[in-house]
Amino acid sequence: MRIFSAQEIADVILNESLITMINWTNRLEDLMLGIDWCGQEDFKENIDFNNVKSSLHFEFVTDLVVDFKFRERTMGALEIASFKYEYKESIWLIEFEFKFIPVGFIKFKCNDFRFIIEDIR
Repeated sequence: MRIFSAQEIADVILNESLITMINWTNRLEDLMLGIDWCGQEDFKENIDFNNVKSSLHFEFVTDLVVDFKFRERTMGALEIASFKYEYKESIWLIEFEFKFIPVGFIKFKCNDFRFIIEDIR
């Protein structure tokens, strides 16, 4: 298992990956997003992208705004066009932008977050 903290996540490219699951955890205070991660060239020696399960975990989520719309006759996972985060006044400001399928965004605040890659072999 590999865990990237909020401070280390700048090394991870999530653009064009998919959000495949949205799950509230820890007494409905934390948010876990299942990620179908595309992987990236600089990690290919250490990570078998065909045999991993990856997820983003956000601790104590507040001020959640979800606004996206699928085009007519489309559904499925959310393709991440951009993932932005900023640490401001002891809180992380998080934003996912979707430009393809669907179009829109998810924004919220949280106390901390991490990206987890688990080997499923």
